[in-house]
Amino acid sequence: MDKKKKIIIAAAGILIVVIILIQVLKKDDPMGAVNIIDGSQKIDAEDYKLFFKNIRFEDGPTDKYFSKSIANQFTIKFFKFLQRKFGKMSFEDHLKAVEDYLNSTMDPRRAAEMYALYKKFAQYERSLMDTSKKWPTPKSPEDMIKYLQDVQEYRRSFFGKELADELFGTMVKTQEYGIRKNAIVNDKNLYGEEKEKRLKELKSKMWGADASAIDSELRPYDQYQEKLSVYDRDLSELPEAERTNRIKEYRNQFFTPEVVARLEKVDEQLANEKQAEEEYRRREQRIIADPNLTPEQKDSQIMYLQNEMFGEEADAFRRREAIRQGLEEMKTP
Repeated sequence: MDKKKKIIIAAAGILIVVIILIQVLKKDDPMGAVNIIDGSQKIDAEDYKLFFKNIRFEDGPTDKYFSKSIANQFTIKFFKFLQRKFGKMSFEDHLKAVEDYLNSTMDPRRAAEMYALYKKFAQYERSLMDTSKKWPTPKSPEDMIKYLQDVQEYRRSFFGKELADELFGTMVKTQEYGIRKNAIVNDKNLYGEEKEKRLKELKSKMWGADASAIDSELRPYDQYQEKLSVYDRDLSELPEAERTNRIKEYRNQFFTPEVVARLEKVDEQLANEKQAEEEYRRREQRIIADPNLTPEQKDSQIMYLQNEMFGEEADAFRRREAIRQGLEEMKTP
């Protein structure tokens, strides 16, 4: 075999390896490589937490949020505040009101810079609305990531990459993390242990050294609900008694004994209500199927049965029944 053929065979072998590697990586992460916002834009756990906070710009000097630059993690929140504050007027009047407000709350140079950026932002929102109408509606997590990336690329073309990432970077990274996280949490094909592993890897890839601080401020109830979703498949395959015990273990991780006791009381109440409704359905069907009763007699006996079984809640039950029957009729062609 001559040297040229050896080179061709070797190149073909390398190509096959690369293709296999790409497929493996794609299988592990069908939504592609993480981080639409690259490492040049530093976004940490504090920025992530700040994204969810409501900033009351009207409560103090606006300058304090923009002491270093008019483009930062507060800018878009501030622009949305201006849109709400001066929303009920024509666009020309709106811009004039914004300009006057900026001049009254900032020094003239900073106010002029902010007003110029705000006008560009308003123009961007209008143009994005027209452009995005041509894009397909996202129907999957993969589509949502692609849509998020396309929107940020549009912003970069409009504002320039550096300014676009400065203005929208925290929002994009937070949204990307949320989409990827929810895709893992709600994956019905994965067991809890694998989900936990993937969630840990996702945090590490997206947040690096700040990974442990992400989601650390979630309310106990939200953490509990997330735990149930993560272990949804595991729980669905357990016998009822074991499933109940496992859920109690999860509750004890996040709630005080008093809260756990209240939740168990709610569980007991719901179980009793379910049992009562199942018994009602059995007795209702016997009445409906009785050939010796006229339609009027059946209605009368069903009404009596409802009063007997649900007492003071009978009227509320009948209202729910009317809604349910109405929905059933809508489904019937």
